[in-house]
Amino acid sequence: MPINLLIVGHANTGKTSLIRTLIRDKGFGQVGNTAGTTRHVEAVDIKVDNHSVLRLIDTPGFEDSIGLWDVRCQPECATLTNAQWIEDFPNTLLSKREFEQEGKILKQLAHADIILYVIDARQAPMGKYLDELSILACASKPIVPILNFSQPETEQQRQWQSILAERHHHTFVKYDTVAFFFEDEKRLYQTLQSLAPSQYDSLQVLLDTRYEAAQQRRVEAIKYVAEMLFSCASMRIESDTYPPQKNIQEAFEHAIRSIEQSTIMRLLALYEFQKDDTKIHSLPIENNRWQQDLFSPESLTEWGIQAGATAMTGAAIGASIDILSAGLSLGTATTLGALLGASWETGKHYKETLKSKVMKKHLLCLEDATLTLLTLRAISLIKHLHQRGHATLEAYKLDEGVNSDIKSLGSQFSNEWKIIRQRPESNDVNSAKNQKIITGLKSKLNTYIV
Repeated sequence: MPINLLIVGHANTGKTSLIRTLIRDKGFGQVGNTAGTTRHVEAVDIKVDNHSVLRLIDTPGFEDSIGLWDVRCQPECATLTNAQWIEDFPNTLLSKREFEQEGKILKQLAHADIILYVIDARQAPMGKYLDELSILACASKPIVPILNFSQPETEQQRQWQSILAERHHHTFVKYDTVAFFFEDEKRLYQTLQSLAPSQYDSLQVLLDTRYEAAQQRRVEAIKYVAEMLFSCASMRIESDTYPPQKNIQEAFEHAIRSIEQSTIMRLLALYEFQKDDTKIHSLPIENNRWQQDLFSPESLTEWGIQAGATAMTGAAIGASIDILSAGLSLGTATTLGALLGASWETGKHYKETLKSKVMKKHLLCLEDATLTLLTLRAISLIKHLHQRGHATLEAYKLDEGVNSDIKSLGSQFSNEWKIIRQRPESNDVNSAKNQKIITGLKSKLNTYIV
């Protein structure tokens, strides 16, 4: 049987938000900035391998705890034990009229194993909140105070800690449903382990599973970004002129933006968020003319396997290229031919490169500045999603995350951009040689995403 966790608290303290973050689903319940958004009881299970470990029971918020506690203290209720009062009150006329929402809470107390009392840590501990704790104590169930909206720490938090200690609630958990930190969730599960020792092992499995899932998301996110950067850095579009005509420029920009947009959607899906969780400002794109250095170490590795054995054939091809090009010198064309003779299969990979040189075409590629900006935006988004609570209502503005702590990467990737541009026309991210480059990108990205 799962542990029944009753989520209670004053109206609009973030009870439903807590559940959304715990189950990684922003579609659960209703969340808003107005008081009393939740008007009925709703439950959801957290499972591991189809085994329910926790059952989270959402409740309406307390609206008049002062009045309800005053009822409890009236002479006609004084003869009732706490257990009798908790059981009887939901069936009274008062519960159905003046205290409708409170009656729903009390009715669920009998079914709870542990009570999570959600506190808006931005608010001072006023009398109505203290009466709520008194009412909940009547159930004689373990109570775990949850300090929501706990980033950054405030004077009100310290007041709450003092008040809770006076009421013998020495164990509390800071759990911000907007600025999510896995360590906070870990402490919550560890607290539950201490209160439900018979469920210790199943809770540990849940904790381990959550940790492994978070690490795997990080690995997958870095992979998505590395593949995006490779695709963008290897993107080339042919143009008769430079600067390119407007339609060529727009086609180039659309191709780059589409690659980034596709990656953003993959990242949102990976972290179980939706498209409207981000606002994406248009990526400013700068292009440059691309000229491959056929004599770079990377290119020569591609070409030079059998160069000595077939140089004469290559020279003959070079003479033909010289006639067709009418612009390349005989020496340059012969050298190109020698490279072609090195391996005809390799030459076929470079056909667009050679064609552009012979026909005097321009190949557009991204400048380093735009590639760096793509990298910054992607790193910022991953960092944000890794700590975004599923109750967050405000969309993340992508460019706002490009901050000083990662701007330092600057030219750290310039060598990678150069290597990628020297690759043959094939930009298949799954090819063995390209995967080697992508692995290098992932390794470098890993140092910036912690």
